[in-house]
Amino acid sequence: MVSTRRELLVLLRGKPGSTVNELAADLSLSVVGVRRHLDKLAGEGMVEQVRVATAPHKAGRPPTGWRLSSVGRELFPRRYDSLALELLEDLAEEAGPEAVEAVLARRTDKLAAEYEAKLDGVNDPADRLRAVAELRDEAGYVAECHAGDDGDVLLVENNCAIHRVAEKHSMVCSMELVLFRRVLGPEVEVTRVSHTMAGDPVCCYRMRARPVDGGRR
Repeated sequence: MVSTRRELLVLLRGKPGSTVNELAADLSLSVVGVRRHLDKLAGEGMVEQVRVATAPHKAGRPPTGWRLSSVGRELFPRRYDSLALELLEDLAEEAGPEAVEAVLARRTDKLAAEYEAKLDGVNDPADRLRAVAELRDEAGYVAECHAGDDGDVLLVENNCAIHRVAEKHSMVCSMELVLFRRVLGPEVEVTRVSHTMAGDPVCCYRMRARPVDGGRR
């Protein structure tokens, strides 16, 4: 890979959401040159476009920024999954599988509390679903929401940020379902409809409003 593109990837690693103008200034390149490199990297699946948040009072269409894709992030060394696996395996050897389950349950409790705090004041179910998708996307799951059938909403996770851990400890996946149900509340029914650990290309969750009478569909 040419050095300029490598520099561009490193810059996006530290400053995701940078616009073309910002990247050009940081790299001392022309805007046209930066666009050419970005187009090449996008064609290789290493970078992707994202809307940049702007101040509420600013009118007009939000600018487009760039960030690393899940493929691009894999270019950088990451040992967190190996460390997590080693710690969980040591814990299982020392205290048994029940201790591992307890640790993962506490992790879910902490995540639920974190999500609920960030969703405080977001009461509309559709807005909460979109906010959850954004939180999962920020966590590395490359998540997005799609309208389903009969008013359902599908939360799709295109990348598993803890894939290696999930391979060894399936309870992580069960806890993910618990997390969504807890954060979205009893008014929303959450079911998993596809699962990467089962051989599906993505993890997908169907979310629908429960009937007023509380019955299940």
